Amino acid sequence: MRFGNISLSLALLYSTLCVYPDAVESFAPVPLLTSSLFSIRQPAALSPARISRTSAKIPVRSRPALSGILCKLGSEDDKKKGNIGLAAGLAALVIASGSLQSPSAFLDVKFPDMKEVAQVVFHSPRKEVVAFLDNNDAQLRPSEQNTIKLYLDNKPSVVYVSTFTKGRGGFTMNMESMPQGSGSGFVWDTEGHIVTNFHVIRSANSAQIGLLDSNGKTTTYEAELTGVDPDKDIAVLKIKAPMSSLRPIAVGKSAKVQVGQIALAIGNPFGLDHTLTTGVISGLGRETTSPTGRPITNVIQTDAAINPGNSGGALLDSSGRLIGMNTAILSPSGSSAGIGFAIPSDTVSQVVESLIKGGQVVRPAIGISFLEAQQARQLGIPEGVLILEAPPGSPAEQAGLRGTVRTYRGLEVGDIITGLNGMQIKSESDLFKALDGKKPGETVVITALRGAGDGFEQIDFRLKLGAASSGQTKMGR
Repeated sequence: MRFGNISLSLALLYSTLCVYPDAVESFAPVPLLTSSLFSIRQPAALSPARISRTSAKIPVRSRPALSGILCKLGSEDDKKKGNIGLAAGLAALVIASGSLQSPSAFLDVKFPDMKEVAQVVFHSPRKEVVAFLDNNDAQLRPSEQNTIKLYLDNKPSVVYVSTFTKGRGGFTMNMESMPQGSGSGFVWDTEGHIVTNFHVIRSANSAQIGLLDSNGKTTTYEAELTGVDPDKDIAVLKIKAPMSSLRPIAVGKSAKVQVGQIALAIGNPFGLDHTLTTGVISGLGRETTSPTGRPITNVIQTDAAINPGNSGGALLDSSGRLIGMNTAILSPSGSSAGIGFAIPSDTVSQVVESLIKGGQVVRPAIGISFLEAQQARQLGIPEGVLILEAPPGSPAEQAGLRGTVRTYRGLEVGDIITGLNGMQIKSESDLFKALDGKKPGETVVITALRGAGDGFEQIDFRLKLGAASSGQTKMGR
């Protein structure tokens, strides 16, 4: 029988009375209390003859009768009134122990609304004492119960990521591991794969994973790098943990996410492990920048609080399914301002499966180096992607595209890409987006401007896409 927040002493006293009812005669009087606050979660019931829907008058003429009141709490026939019954019994025990000589003493319990604080009044010819029962703890709403269950179910799936770098200590010239930072991650499968953000482990030489076991104890494991995709800010690590300790997270479909639905984030902000924050999906189709400068598209926006340390953590829907990996915030202060971003789970799934299978992600490439849009504008090129170099043998060179060269006459501007398969290209960001849905070996039509006399001519080039891999199989590279 659970008593919620009742003190251990009262619980033990209750147990003693139920087993040895006459033992109450041996207890010394309990000091009179002028007020008491009980927060009860006990669902058991008390159904004395004189209890009604709104009040109960319980005689307490003798201490053995008092123990009988307490022992009746084990029945389950009237759960709604059980908490009040328990309060009445405890109030009688605590308040009335020293004042039971009067045959007219009784407890008057009033509970007009079970969602409010009930009042327990002890009456006797000499004293009248009031106690209160805060019954709110016993009346959690279904939505609150769902949130609690969701958190408890997914807590073991979220891990604490600690990163380390090599450095010299203050008292030695030897290189040793030094703490660098921390972040979050989640268990992907029972083989020990852990998913987190690439930027969490980007410059680390090693990493450790803190994993909760079934008993709630955190065990730390050394992590090995399986693979990374810096363009999507995703990394996969692996730990050697018992299969029984690994609780893979349930993965949902981010394509079905809608603005306004509930969102819950679990992570380790500021090193505070397994913190839960709640909010809603605030927007879809957002864009953020990866560590390589390439755009990450279709990003989910949420107002669930995301702070430093949440990176790599889970963004869940109200069913407890992963819909995104928390990755960035938009904030002038560096802390949560109600605008957080998560990489959609559909993107995470695709990248993670590629990294587990081959240790890298292969993407289509046209094989050029280019001038960033901001610098190109300074050269008087209002839009498009200026090709700096198309190396010999690259897909771009084979298709006929030209790079920028220096001649005795000065700088000869290379081709400027303005379209791909009919999609307008205004900057390198547009070019990356256009390539995102393509595969190596696929043929595309690139539209470019080429200098001709005092102007430019527009030319279409058929180009067979090459392949570029994400690389990096060891941390610290």
